[in-house]
Amino acid sequence: MNNGINTGGLVIDFVTSEYYLFFLPAVVALVFLLRRGRRDLQILIMLFMSYLFFWFASGWHVILLLISTLVDWNAGKRIHASNEKSIRKRWLLFSLIINLGLLATFKYLDFIIESLNFVSLEIFGSSGLDTFGILLPVGISFYTFQTMSYTIDIYRNKNKPYDNFYDFACYAAFFPQLVAGPIVRAQYFQEQIKGEIRTTPYKFRLGLTLIFYGLMKKFLIADNVAIHVNTIFSGNAPLDNILLIWWGSLCFGIQIYCDFSAYTDIAIGSGHLLGIELPENFKTPYAARSPQDFWRRWHISLSTWLRDYLYIPLGGSRGGTRVLIIALMGTMLLGGLWHGASWNFVLWGFIHGLLLLIHRLISANNRLIRCFEVAPRSMLFTGYLITQFFVFMTWLIFRVEDTKILWSSLKTYIGIDAKWDIEEFMDSLPEIKLLTFAIVMFFIVGHFISGLMGGFKLWVARQNSIIWGLLCGAMLSLAFLFKPATTVEFIYFRF
Repeated sequence: MNNGINTGGLVIDFVTSEYYLFFLPAVVALVFLLRRGRRDLQILIMLFMSYLFFWFASGWHVILLLISTLVDWNAGKRIHASNEKSIRKRWLLFSLIINLGLLATFKYLDFIIESLNFVSLEIFGSSGLDTFGILLPVGISFYTFQTMSYTIDIYRNKNKPYDNFYDFACYAAFFPQLVAGPIVRAQYFQEQIKGEIRTTPYKFRLGLTLIFYGLMKKFLIADNVAIHVNTIFSGNAPLDNILLIWWGSLCFGIQIYCDFSAYTDIAIGSGHLLGIELPENFKTPYAARSPQDFWRRWHISLSTWLRDYLYIPLGGSRGGTRVLIIALMGTMLLGGLWHGASWNFVLWGFIHGLLLLIHRLISANNRLIRCFEVAPRSMLFTGYLITQFFVFMTWLIFRVEDTKILWSSLKTYIGIDAKWDIEEFMDSLPEIKLLTFAIVMFFIVGHFISGLMGGFKLWVARQNSIIWGLLCGAMLSLAFLFKPATTVEFIYFRF
């Protein structure tokens, strides 16, 4: 990744050889060489290596992680120690203000200034504020939500504070999920580090399987289809060809899923090697049959966080249609903005909120439901087609930053002023078109087979040693044999 941070020339993340040849083996070896009553030392080693990893990833921004950790550690202790509501609320507000203040400053300040300048230019004909050019700290959206949930849960009496500061610091900074999730709840992590940190032969094998599987998805699928995506939305391709726009949205949908889920697989796999189980973040989202079903399958740790800490506190579905609209749309708008400082993400969140709202209102219509029940299979398939049509349409908003290109792409996607030109479609694609067609078909078939099997990666890990070794070797071979010359950084590093 390239975020403008100088850490002495060395950068470590999940696509660098240094991570697999030196960093991860060193952490695993150090943790498991220390056994028999040395649990606290195991935690300290994981904590030190996590901060080292983050330093290589984001330089001095590691200080922001330390600030969030210290703030929420003290706030949690103070809230738990007091029975006075005013004191508890004061410390909760302190935690929220510091965490959200850091997030707003480093992620949204320049965006706010640019938006004010645009309004000022439109109304007064001039813009007077300069942006600060603040670099986005890697992973700040993830660890901020993670440490905030710790304080909020203590305030709600749903969890007790950690007994040891180093345990909490390790939870906040655990390197596999630090940069791009999944967002882990404090209690979930706490239960796994109560005693000596250890793994099992099966978990170790599962960890390696997940890492190999993630590398295959990243190099073979995500980085190859990215070539088509970049070509189509570079500004040179004809945006009135519906075939090209559909193909571009399909490829980007596959790219962002394989890219992000690959990171998650590697993160969970790295955790298994250390005896720490991280929560699943994806469950075949492109098999979803409704907008609600999609968000039960996509970025699960974020969607559940938004549900528990935004949607339900805003009223959820308990207060009638008006409250539902406010809670649902407010949650999705903020969820969209969480992804990035851009009006594109706000629009993306708005459309997803609208889709969820429409689905919720239709589901509440008993007559319509009874009509659907006449032919359940056909209606399920219809729901699937409609859901995926709009999901892939919203990926255009996620991918295309240029307003003119985005508007043209959206119009073409829904068939407005669009043409159907196969020859132009083929001529506009890069030379690797046959390889990409094959990769897309490989993904589509594999995605549904994986869903039916309960997860291909889990099935691989359950095989005997010989078959497991052959399958892992095949995944690694596919990853590096078809790896493009240019590796794309993980998409969610931007958020």
